[in-house]
Amino acid sequence: MRHSLTRTAFLAALLSLVGVSCIHVLDSAWFTNEAVDAYHWPHNEVPKNHIELVELLGDTLGEEEGAPSLYGVWLHPCADDRPQDCSAAPEFDSQHRGTTILYFHGQDKHLQAHWDRLQILWRMGYRVFAIDYRGYGRSTGEPSEAGLYADGRTALRHVLTRIAEERGLSLDEGELPRADILGLVYYGRSLGTAVAVDVATEFNPAALVLESPVASSQGFVDSATGLGISASVVMSSRFDNVGKMPFVIAPKLLMHGREDDYVLFEFAELLYDLASDPKEFFAVSGAGHGGVPCPNRDESVDAQEVPCVANSAYLEQVGDFLDQYVP
Repeated sequence: MRHSLTRTAFLAALLSLVGVSCIHVLDSAWFTNEAVDAYHWPHNEVPKNHIELVELLGDTLGEEEGAPSLYGVWLHPCADDRPQDCSAAPEFDSQHRGTTILYFHGQDKHLQAHWDRLQILWRMGYRVFAIDYRGYGRSTGEPSEAGLYADGRTALRHVLTRIAEERGLSLDEGELPRADILGLVYYGRSLGTAVAVDVATEFNPAALVLESPVASSQGFVDSATGLGISASVVMSSRFDNVGKMPFVIAPKLLMHGREDDYVLFEFAELLYDLASDPKEFFAVSGAGHGGVPCPNRDESVDAQEVPCVANSAYLEQVGDFLDQYVP
């Protein structure tokens, strides 16, 4: 996947600030969001009647004039009575239909740019819900660290409410069922791992999957410069997975490419060491930042042009982990 903020550019920006009184100028660099008027799902394999676009009302933060409109998409699984709708992919498992994955995508563009990843999980038989953060895709507002966390909770409330209604659960007004009991999985990729971890510290999922996780803003600044600059000098964002990971109770699967030169492999190792049991680690040789499911893919090509198609090792790792821990 392409990144507008390369490690070299990040270093150059920091060096230009030395001796200059300029605070928090790099917060926006975390977000390479792009607005669209409509979504066009690239290389789509999901039948149209299995795709459901929803609009949600987000939370108002700080000095925002109004609550943002957030767009999310459901990929509903195939049913036994319509086998023609089911993907012919060998990874499909009808037993996965009872598991819902709440997916938090990375910093890039919008849902359309991450469609290939959602399809991988859908082809495995899972039901998937993903949201565009404020400022991404058709969602209104401007992205921020606090905004991403708030949007993650909006997505969670929607998913839990939907599952509770489908199962006929009786709840008091404003009450939410427990995510872990309902078999809800959080899956975060890259910057989305910060959202998944933050939500998991408050609403424990049945399982947590982190792909190419960030450690923290400080870790990113340290790895980019080696100058000992405090991240607080150039950004207010913390994205502190390091500080939050010990408080996540759920079973955890961490996955990272050994050749990732954008979000370093060592970040995942650090987070794994901080995580409590049960936990698993999947190191992918030959994979860069975008290649954990598909290490042989040319990451210089946009996923909307050539999608990521998961290899058997990734499918086995994710499938076996969720089969083991999700009721």
